[in-house]
Amino acid sequence: MFWTLVTVFFAGFAGAGIGLVLRHLTRNRVPKGIIPVCAGLTMILATIGQEYGWYNGARSTMAADLVVISTREQQNWYQPWTFVQPWVRGFISFSPSETVETAAGSGIFAVQLRLQERWQPQMVRPALFDCTGARWTDLTASMRFDASGHPVEAIWREETREDVIFATVCASHGSGG
Repeated sequence: MFWTLVTVFFAGFAGAGIGLVLRHLTRNRVPKGIIPVCAGLTMILATIGQEYGWYNGARSTMAADLVVISTREQQNWYQPWTFVQPWVRGFISFSPSETVETAAGSGIFAVQLRLQERWQPQMVRPALFDCTGARWTDLTASMRFDASGHPVEAIWREETREDVIFATVCASHGSGG
């Protein structure tokens, strides 16, 4: 957020410079009020550009095979341009190359779900998905597994096969969900 403020601050100076150049080019026929108007408009445009550019910028720093499961879009009354096109405020994703099956043929996959929000550090939530049993559980450091790759004493959450996260993770591994 600090760099957002710095960018907007400098955009204001650039906009004021544009206003000064406009006054100079018109031999001061344009009123002095054009300077703060230009500064304010460039600050708003810089903010809009950063909001809409954040999603692609965040994705470009992640793994090439990143699969975005869902996005969270934002619309606000104090950002009227978002009613035309909402901007992506956050997303949930995972990388299939980082996903492993607990044991060959078990149908249970260890996945690192990535939760990314604007102005927040990325959260990685390790989880196990049982694609054949339509259920999932949190993966913890203390979790133990039996010889067949099934977690011992796991507290499973049942899911419908239509759940977006479940369906995406399982489909990426050919399990179909």
